Amino acid sequence: MTGPEMTPAGVEDLRVLGDVDGLIRALDPAHPAEVRRAAAVSLGDLVDPRAVEPLIRILGEKDEQVRLAAVLSLAKIGDTGAVAPLTILLSDPDGDVRTATVVALGMIGDRSSVPALLSALSDAHTPVRDAVAWALGAIRDEQAVRPLIRALSDPEWHVRMEAEWALLEIGRPAVEPLISALHDEGIRWKAAGVLVKLGSMALEPLRTALQGTSDQNVRQGGEWALKKIRELRTRMKERDPFTDNNIPEGRRP
Repeated sequence: MTGPEMTPAGVEDLRVLGDVDGLIRALDPAHPAEVRRAAAVSLGDLVDPRAVEPLIRILGEKDEQVRLAAVLSLAKIGDTGAVAPLTILLSDPDGDVRTATVVALGMIGDRSSVPALLSALSDAHTPVRDAVAWALGAIRDEQAVRPLIRALSDPEWHVRMEAEWALLEIGRPAVEPLISALHDEGIRWKAAGVLVKLGSMALEPLRTALQGTSDQNVRQGGEWALKKIRELRTRMKERDPFTDNNIPEGRRP
C-alpha cells in the first residue's frame, strides 16, 4: 500500500495498523497531496517520535494543506527538536499555516520560541496575533510581559482578551510592568483592570508605587486598582462560610 496506488483510504488502514514506517513512506512526494496530508495527520494521531524528522522535512511542501497537517502533527508530538524549523513558518504566506504554527509552538512550550513569537505579535493577520498571545501565556516567559501589555491596546478585542489572559498566567512578574504602564493613557485602565484580577499579589507593589510617585496617571489608575482589590477581598470574606462572621455564635470554636 505504499506504491503509486496509495490512497487516503490506504493511509487510514496504515493508521489503524499503527504502521509508522508505512505512513512515513506515504509522505513521499511521488504520492498525491491528499495522501501526504492524510499521512501527516495520521502520524500526529500516533504520536510517535520517529515521525518528527519526516514531518519536519515536509514543512516546506508547496501544498499549504500538507504543511498545515505537518505543523499540527508536530504540535501533537511535542518534540522540542521541531521548534526551530517551525519558527521559519511564522513567515509563511498562508495565514492559517502561520496561526497553526503559533499554536504548535505554544503547545510544545519551549522558551526558545519566545523571541520569534514576540515578532509575530505584530502580524497583520488577527488570528495569528490572537494565537501568539495565547501561546505566550501558555509558555509563561516573563520576557513577554511588556509586549503583552502593549497588546492590551490591540484593535481586535479578542487579541486584547488573550493578552490579558496571558498576563494573568504569567502572574507576579507582570505586576511591576503593569504598574509602570499606568502612566500610559492609552492602556492605563486596561493595565489597572489586569492588576485588579491579579489580586493580592498586586497589593503591596501598588501601595509601594503609590507612596513613591507623584505621577497623576499612575496615582489615578493605581488608587482605583487598589480600591477594587480591597473591595473584592472584603466581598470574598463576607461570602466565606467559614469566617467567624458567618458562623452562628453558638457554633463558633
